[in-house]
Amino acid sequence: MTTARRLDGYTLDDWEAVDPVEGHRVELVGGQFRVSAAPSVPHQRIADRLQNLLDDAVADDGMEAVTAVGVRVAPGIGYIPDVVVCTELVDTTTVDVGLVALVVEVVSPSTAKADRLEKPSAFAAAGVPAYWRVETGREGGPVVYCYRLDRGTYVETATLTPGTTATVDVAGTASITLDPASLIGPRRRRS
Repeated sequence: MTTARRLDGYTLDDWEAVDPVEGHRVELVGGQFRVSAAPSVPHQRIADRLQNLLDDAVADDGMEAVTAVGVRVAPGIGYIPDVVVCTELVDTTTVDVGLVALVVEVVSPSTAKADRLEKPSAFAAAGVPAYWRVETGREGGPVVYCYRLDRGTYVETATLTPGTTATVDVAGTASITLDPASLIGPRRRRS
């Protein structure tokens, strides 16, 4: 990182100016940088597969799903969610939270507290319409918890469990049909 320590905390501009650190994610939380290890292959496989499904589902609505993009949430807060569905993408390093329709976090041991408590609270306060949390390490595959914003708080709308196929709303205009078990394991070859 090339940004010098500031006594009053770092800003979103400081965060965007940080040189990338290979193998790490740098987020801005309360004016302080938080560095975490890059995701594992199973973690990223889940995020990438969800991104593909979500991107296909929202394409007709002019939206786009992307992985690991920085989101400017509030002054002193910039997160890098695993997947975001944006109503519009501009060619910048980060996107404004007002353009985000859905945030998906794949929980890792090092990010569990933030993904379960801190980030949903911050994204709800910023008005992001939907938040999904993917819990890994379950028998048969991950569990996907889907939340919609209701009067400033996320309310659970669906719980997708491995081995069961369900259809879930995405960003209010589209839906996907998913068995969370399909998000893990090696890709199946087509015959």
